[in-house]
Amino acid sequence: MKLILGLICAAACLAAEDFSCWIEPCSAQAALASGCQAGDPELAQWALQAWLRAARPALEFPGAAEDHARIRIYWASERTRLYGEAHPIMVDGKRGSAIYVNPNISQLGDEIYAAASRDHLLRDAIVYLTCLHESGHALGLSHTGKFEDIMYNFGYGGDIPEYFERYRRQLSGREDIRRHSGISAYDRQRLLDLFRVRPDAALR
Repeated sequence: MKLILGLICAAACLAAEDFSCWIEPCSAQAALASGCQAGDPELAQWALQAWLRAARPALEFPGAAEDHARIRIYWASERTRLYGEAHPIMVDGKRGSAIYVNPNISQLGDEIYAAASRDHLLRDAIVYLTCLHESGHALGLSHTGKFEDIMYNFGYGGDIPEYFERYRRQLSGREDIRRHSGISAYDRQRLLDLFRVRPDAALR
């Protein structure tokens, strides 16, 4: 499993610079603390792969051990109040990001929790989109005010349940998450601008 994670796992790079990554497995201990499920690390992989496809050939994704990974994804305790966060870190003298994703959907409010409890695919979609949003921050993308963007800031308001439901409507099964990135045209253009025009801005 670790070998597969290392081969599939992605971290952004431009020329000789890379952002290696590591994803926390959902061990029994992690599941007890966070409520993560066995398939959640795969959802995180798919999120990184989505950014890879969006920016190709500007990005490349080698895996790494946790201590040397510039992008690290952890399953946060279900006791935390926030659903997702990306914190800057230094890794071997380079900028990196520690991403914390809380897979406990109840943190998003009663309406979303009730819907996700009835629909496991919606639950997986929300975890995937959270990984996608936070890994976008790790790559250097800031929030936007555009409701269609994955980097949209919920602080702007809007129909948040619909934000997730509109993505869910594209899915017939779990594998469809791999085919529907959730990345808008504006998200992609900003990513391309970041790495092709202003590569020094990444992870700042």
